[in-house]
Amino acid sequence: MNNIRLMIIDDSASARRVFERMLADWVDIEVAASVDDARKAIEQLPVLKPDVITLDVEMPGLGGIEALRQILEADPEAKVIMLSALTQRGSQTSVQAMELGAADVLTKPGLGVSPSEFKKTLYEKLVALARTPRKS
Repeated sequence: MNNIRLMIIDDSASARRVFERMLADWVDIEVAASVDDARKAIEQLPVLKPDVITLDVEMPGLGGIEALRQILEADPEAKVIMLSALTQRGSQTSVQAMELGAADVLTKPGLGVSPSEFKKTLYEKLVALARTPRKS
């Protein structure tokens, strides 16, 4: 299998760097783009064609939930993992994201989620989603 092309969308530069460092341990993950603005990310989708997208929920301007809608409108088969302190399983934000078509939700490190647990879970989810074939 080719490298998994990942697009990270998060307004926090430090969060993007942390995710990139976490994933650097695995040679099969390639960060195709690390973007601080959801609108810019959506414009880049047709060119970058990421296998999986991580999307922060809380962002200024175009927030994560509306960005998810627009990403899935641009590419109905996009595989998006929502990341936030707000995406704890069963939360309203988590349920809304899944109803809209997010592939999964994952709580960022902190609030009872250790960085090592998050890293392992994120990697497993990225690989599982990337291996799921697109319908088209």
